[in-house]
Parts: sequence; C-alpha cells; structure tokens
Amino acid sequence: MRIALEVWSARFDEVRATCLRAEALGLDGFYYGESPHALNLDCWTTLGALASITERIRLGPVITNVLPTYRCLALLAKQSATLTAIAPDRLDFRTGAGAAIAFARPWWEPFGIEYPPYDHRLDELHAALGLLPDLWARSGVSAPPITIAATGRRAMRLAAEQADIWETSFATPAEFGERWAALRAVGVGRDVRTSLEIDGFVSMTRDGVRRLTDQVRAERGSEDLEAVLGRALIGTPVEVARQLDALANVGVDQVVVALHDPHEPDAIEALASARSAARSQHRCRT
Repeated sequence: MRIALEVWSARFDEVRATCLRAEALGLDGFYYGESPHALNLDCWTTLGALASITERIRLGPVITNVLPTYRCLALLAKQSATLTAIAPDRLDFRTGAGAAIAFARPWWEPFGIEYPPYDHRLDELHAALGLLPDLWARSGVSAPPITIAATGRRAMRLAAEQADIWETSFATPAEFGERWAALRAVGVGRDVRTSLEIDGFVSMTRDGVRRLTDQVRAERGSEDLEAVLGRALIGTPVEVARQLDALANVGVDQVVVALHDPHEPDAIEALASARSAARSQHRCRT
C-alpha cells in the first residue's frame, strides 16, 4: 500500500520542510492543494519547486481543476509536462470534477472564476481527458498516471474508462468496498488501481492522539464529529497499521492522508511508522 500526504498551506518554508521530511521517512507521495484562495500558493509552481529538491517521492496536486475560466488546458498540459521534465516518472496527475458548489464557490467566485454546475464541470473534465494525451505528446513527454476522483455514477464511469487510479474520499472499509464494487460493476474491462483520501489523527504516543482528538473537538464545537472520526485514521502507529491493513483487505492500493496538522513532525513520523508496520505495504498493485 502506498501512503501519501495531502497538504494545504501558503507558507512555502513549511511545505518544503514537510515534503522533505515525508520523503526522508519513506512516504510514497506528496500532494499539494490547488485553488485561488489564500489558503495555498499556486499549485504547479509549488510542485515544480518541490520537484527540484526531492529525489524519490511522487508529487502531484490534491486535485487539479480544468475550469477554463481559471486556466486554459494547453497551459495545464505545459505545467504538468514541465514537472515531468524536472522529476521524471514522479508525477501523479490528479483531477476530478471538483467539490460541491456550496463548498467550492466561496473559494473560486470571489476571484472572478466561474464555478459551474456539476454536469458542466464533468463535461469539461471529459473533454480535457480526451485532449491531454495529445498535448503531452506535443510537449515530448509520456502521459503520467491519471487519478480521477469520482463518487457519482457518471464520474465513476469516466474513471473506469480513463483513469489509471480511481479515488474516493472519507470512507470506512465497508463503505469503500461498496464503492469499489460499484466502480467494477461499470464493466469496461480495465484494471484500475484505487486510492482513498482520508483524515488522519496520528501520533507516536497515546497522549498525542488524545491531544489531537481533543483539539478537533474544541475547534468544531457542537458539530457531530462521530462520522468524521469514524472515517479517519486514528491512533498510534500500531493501531493505524491495523487500520491500513483493513483498508488493503477491501482493495485500497493507496491512502492519501490529510493530517490534522501536516507539518507536525510527530504525526509524519507516526504515519511513516504505521506504513512500515502494515502488512499491506507488500501488497500494492503496480
């Protein structure tokens, strides 16, 4: 099983240090957020900088958007081809139709970027996936592995038809198994690897785990957190390793972990230790 970090931050010094720490500790991937919001820097510029100072770890966006009012497709192809030139065979091109309108529009539309309805975004994604291979070829690079995040029926069919990796988010092992079965039921006869995006509250010590869960409860007040915590990696390395094995047993090839504080060295060390302890590390499909 591959383990990757999901990171959002506008402080490049923190992002750089976290990426280098993740690579040094043996994590497999580092994915950086994309939006025009002040929460993050420009995604592809940041990934290019990280590509130049790392040697092994895979890099990519959390989700790169194909909104034409944000960036033309030719530029996106050039940006991703450039990253491939800087870090050969280390790019994961991760995309999807994007988050729900209620969540995403406050991030995009204050910057003058139209965020259209889901069906329109999915059509744009379908068109982009048809054009990108030719644009990459014109830049002289082979197509990188494509991850498509998908939960709806149409998006899952698109993932089944065109993705190298299908990703879903925030699921228990049982829920992931049901979604994975739904994707296979599309029946297009392709071998698609799987990825799960998940929250992480991990620490080298039980006191550290309690501190993290107490902190998130204090931050979110009266919000019902049982559903969130019930779909997260929680615990010390040994406990998290068992959770990773449970996910591997239902078909998860990669886990993308959004740590409560992705820059906390203790949390990254605990996640790397869990990866080493998990039996599933030997069962990743290639």
